[in-house]
Amino acid sequence: MTTENKRNKRRSYFGPIFLIAIGLVLLAQNLGFFPGEGWETILKLWPVLLIAAGLDDLFRKEGIAWPILLIGAGAFLLLNNFGPQAWISWTQILHLWPILLIAFGIDLMFKDQSGWATAAGIVLTIALIGGAIWIASTGFKISAEYVDIRESYDLVVEDTDIDVSLSLGELIISAESQEGVLIAGSITPSTKKENLVETGDRISYRLENNNPAFYPHSARWELGLTNELNLELKVNNGVGEMFLGLEDLNLDSLDVNQGVGRLVVRLPKTAAEEVLINQAIGTIHIQIPDNVRVIVDAQNGLSRVEFPPDFSLRNGLYSSPGANRTNSELFITVEQAIGYINFQYDR
Repeated sequence: MTTENKRNKRRSYFGPIFLIAIGLVLLAQNLGFFPGEGWETILKLWPVLLIAAGLDDLFRKEGIAWPILLIGAGAFLLLNNFGPQAWISWTQILHLWPILLIAFGIDLMFKDQSGWATAAGIVLTIALIGGAIWIASTGFKISAEYVDIRESYDLVVEDTDIDVSLSLGELIISAESQEGVLIAGSITPSTKKENLVETGDRISYRLENNNPAFYPHSARWELGLTNELNLELKVNNGVGEMFLGLEDLNLDSLDVNQGVGRLVVRLPKTAAEEVLINQAIGTIHIQIPDNVRVIVDAQNGLSRVEFPPDFSLRNGLYSSPGANRTNSELFITVEQAIGYINFQYDR
């Protein structure tokens, strides 16, 4: 191979592909194919980076499977930003992580090949992606061994702060109605750290798992929290899904943090005065109580945010009818870098 050929092979096409892709999307938006305008449209274009990176690797012959995976992921997320929102199951995605190993294997097998070998690699990759989509859409359940969680408290207790931290997996929280029970439920895997401190009329409880099983699908916590006490609740998850059905709890405060995944929060009618929800990448669905004056500070980077039609924007804050800084009953701060944030009434 000559020096000139080597230089051409190493040449990056990322910049030109990126500009062409953005130009095509903006042109489609100007012609009315996509909703939105101005910076809103530009912020939604971040998946073009994945598409451009995948095409660049293909043109430079840096592999087959990995570039096609990048292109497919970018195209899906781009359509998801401009079209109907797909219900992405991050738990299912975690289940399918071995696909990355298969993709790397295909790349090693067919890299620098030509003719029928390249075509075979492309067909295998498309079949791999199609099979993954079919498995995720069909759904599957993997059995696991669960251990029970149960902590009680003295009836003289009035307030408690609870800190639940799962680093990887699926976390489900709802109300527990049994008298004198602080927390009850089941978890898998069994590796956990618990700490309960009771001082006078207050309890501090922490449950964490910083040593998840090798297979992410086995990490699943389903917990019920007392609805008799005033709670200061903090919930953390690194990667996965969280379903927080808090509508029957008495919350003094709520602090939710997640790295990557899907987050669903149902807030109670007697909501906490302040709620903080933080996520890096993913989807956030928040159901807010009806007939409650709500103020929302949505600090979104490259995220799409949707509110009920009766919400209005004033001075950078979103508010329900009749709500302002002085009379709001619920103040919600949502911070997200990339993804989708949706607010709906819980009627």
